[in-house]
Amino acid sequence: MDKEFNTEKNTLQRVVFDCEKTVIRHALVRTKGNITAAARLLGTTKRILAYKVHKYSIDYEQFKYELNVKEY
Repeated sequence: MDKEFNTEKNTLQRVVFDCEKTVIRHALVRTKGNITAAARLLGTTKRILAYKVHKYSIDYEQFKYELNVKEY
């Protein structure tokens, strides 16, 4: 996947990739790593979110132990 992000042609793909990964990480922080709750928060299914967590190599277990900072 990294090879396709090396050209300017794929700038939009890279931005979408980075944005989606960031949004998923924020949802996991807010739900303390609970994929079901994060999926509900994001308006998707647990199965789709689990796929994307795997796709982006996100270690959701790490969020179970992080402090949950309230966002304003």
